[in-house]
Amino acid sequence: MLLKGQGLYRSPPTSGALPLLTHWIGDGRPRSKAVALAAGAAGAASSIALGLLLKAQTGGGEPLMAVFPILLVVCLGWGAIAGWVSLIAGVVGAWYFYLGRQFSFVVGEEDVRALAVALVVGVLIIGVCLLLRSCIVSLQASNAASLLLATGLADRGRELDNLNAELTLALSDKSSAVEALSLTEAQFRTSFEAAAVGKVQAEPHTGRIIRANRAFAEMLGYEPQELEGRDGWEFTPVEDRAEESAAYRLVLEGRQAVYLREKRYLRRDGTTIWGRVSATITRSPQSGAPLLAIAVIENIDHRYKAEAELVAAKAELEGILADRDATILQRNLLLREVYHRVKNNLQIIDGLLIMQGRRIADPDAKAAIASLRGRIYALGLVHQQLMGSHDLETFDIAPFLNDLSANILEGGAARNVVLSVRAPPLSVGLDFALPLGLIVTELITNSLKHAFPSGQGNLEVILERLADGAIVLVVADDGRHVEAKDTADGTGSLGMTIITGLAKQLGGKLTINTSQGTRSELRIAAPSLT
Repeated sequence: MLLKGQGLYRSPPTSGALPLLTHWIGDGRPRSKAVALAAGAAGAASSIALGLLLKAQTGGGEPLMAVFPILLVVCLGWGAIAGWVSLIAGVVGAWYFYLGRQFSFVVGEEDVRALAVALVVGVLIIGVCLLLRSCIVSLQASNAASLLLATGLADRGRELDNLNAELTLALSDKSSAVEALSLTEAQFRTSFEAAAVGKVQAEPHTGRIIRANRAFAEMLGYEPQELEGRDGWEFTPVEDRAEESAAYRLVLEGRQAVYLREKRYLRRDGTTIWGRVSATITRSPQSGAPLLAIAVIENIDHRYKAEAELVAAKAELEGILADRDATILQRNLLLREVYHRVKNNLQIIDGLLIMQGRRIADPDAKAAIASLRGRIYALGLVHQQLMGSHDLETFDIAPFLNDLSANILEGGAARNVVLSVRAPPLSVGLDFALPLGLIVTELITNSLKHAFPSGQGNLEVILERLADGAIVLVVADDGRHVEAKDTADGTGSLGMTIITGLAKQLGGKLTINTSQGTRSELRIAAPSLT
């Protein structure tokens, strides 16, 4: 090969592929330079195109493959071939230069420069490719990180959306709860304010009133707002505070569930009013500490006033009863004394009649005295029965009729007359017993005088009370009948006159039947037994 600047020339090798390729590439003609430079430029362009393509494919830049698909493929193919050819040319040139030095080839200065340029371009292409590879790897890592970050942000966005939805739902539930709480509070306030009984909310330790309704305020003579902030104990009388405070402390300390008392309250005008208070303590669910005292107060002043009036009336009545008992006792003493004196006087009269009868020889006069003694005995027996009664006003008429009938029978002349007395237990007074006793005395005396001339027979005395309340007295004998002159027609003896008058006094009607013996019946339709 001949170096042009020096006029050197050397013929190419005649055999072997490697020497021929080396000679062609390392030829000192201008094409060697052009090939080396074109290969370097094509390698650089292909490397840049390859980097842009990879960047576009990894999502780091614009989608060039979609815009210029054919151009990019061609650049990629030829650029890659040119880059590798340039590299191979440089290597082969270096190798050729090395052989020339070993075998004394003639190598020109221009060939050396071309080979150096090819070698440098090849190295640069490799460096650029490595740099582009590093950039691509970095971009891929960045893209992966960006993709991961985007995925994480998307997931985080979805989580935030879910949290936002949950928060919106929670806010909606909270809003509903707030509305329900507001409604409940409004209902409580309405119930609190409109309650017919007094209601109070207070601080549990100090007793300071937080809220009081109108019913309680009116009990004390205040407006509700005037009670707010005041000490609740100031409305308790001073003399009651120690006892009431001790009872309330049992509830405050949890030793008793409810403060339930009937206590006095001080009103604005200084008077007191009775109330029945029921108080409880609202406590913290966690610590159990007292939070609020709630009291319900019922006005029971009317009951206490009624009880006080009842006590006063009872005391007054007891005084009246005591006076009455004393009066009754005094009256009873007087009545007993009167009855006793009347009985004694009647006995004196009876004694005088007995003495007078002993001096009289006339049988009719003796009979009249005996009849008078019977009447006196009836009067005395009534007073004796009253003296023995518990109230000195009434007594049982049944034993009275038995004693009266037996005494008349003993004083009569008929010793063999059988007497029968039937009377139910019946409480009667003086005004009923006296006329009835005299009527029985006259009727029995009349029968003994006229019905039993032989001195024997049966005599019956019956007193009964009918279903309609009427009283019926029957005195009957089985002796001979009484003559008309001895009947109660107003034309007979003194005895029948007395019977008729006493029957009218009792409001009764007397009938006498003489068909079988003599049956005298007195019917009193509406008797006044006392």
